[in-house]
Amino acid sequence: MANLCIIGAGAWGSALSIALSDNFERIYLHAHKENNASELWTKHPDLPVNYANNVELTFDLSKIEQCAGILIAVPSYAFFATVKSIKPFLNKQYVAWATKGFDTESGGFLHTSFESVLSDHPSCVISGPSFAVEVAQHKPSALTVASKDKKTRDYWAKTLQTSALRTYTNDDVIGVEVGGSVKNILAIAAGIAAGLNYGANTQAALITRGLAEMTRLGVVLGANPLTFNGLSGLGDLVLTCSDDLSRNRRFGKQLANNKDAKQALEFVGATVEGVNTLELVLSIAQKNHIEMPICEQVAQVIAGKTTPTKAVNYLMSRTQTQE
Repeated sequence: MANLCIIGAGAWGSALSIALSDNFERIYLHAHKENNASELWTKHPDLPVNYANNVELTFDLSKIEQCAGILIAVPSYAFFATVKSIKPFLNKQYVAWATKGFDTESGGFLHTSFESVLSDHPSCVISGPSFAVEVAQHKPSALTVASKDKKTRDYWAKTLQTSALRTYTNDDVIGVEVGGSVKNILAIAAGIAAGLNYGANTQAALITRGLAEMTRLGVVLGANPLTFNGLSGLGDLVLTCSDDLSRNRRFGKQLANNKDAKQALEFVGATVEGVNTLELVLSIAQKNHIEMPICEQVAQVIAGKTTPTKAVNYLMSRTQTQE
């Protein structure tokens, strides 16, 4: 059995190390700081499951040299710096990322940033409807593995397959990345609606019209529209909009409860990817003349330029159009 290195010892990286522990002889789980590795020790504070015996918490990037696969699971804002940091230790390992979002530093796709540093490694993104805590508890989940390179996506699909994780392959890297980014913003909108005590009708409308916004953006950027009907599009959107395990949804609920953005972030106490990528997503949409009214109203609420109730009223009173 080979070794795996997971870069990022947050809840998601930790959950993956637990879920994949039977597939590898050893998993090196790399923390951002040396004291983070010592503090985590036996388990992550947000997960109810201990690390497996073959998971080693480390701050030593040279462990990469002992691994067949490198899986990046850091927040989007740290992605580019992480890719640069691992480059000196790479040879012929398979590299993939389970990070969702756009690169806020470069203003573009994660795969573009990845390829600018590691041009000899095919891009591969892993996404889908997957709360970290449920993955760590070995509750059945499904993921999409997307890469233009068949050998790479087949490696990661096999690597991630367990009795509780089912993987599907896809060659649409752009579509999977767009889905994983935009769904976080739409989950904030769903949280706002839930915080206002709107019902299931509202949630269904938000998910459906949000999917339309996501698809419009993705297709213009080069994605296959069918990708958005899959796990990394509709699947992840339904999950993050429907359950309070979603940080983005919890953040939106706090906005609806008269908290400003700073207070809402403090309440959540963890990275809210929808906030990180919102400005960039809207900038890309505006450059390409794409209407994303739900995302635009989320931005207005976060900026304090409108109230949650007024945002919903605006969306309901827009000029009628064909579906």
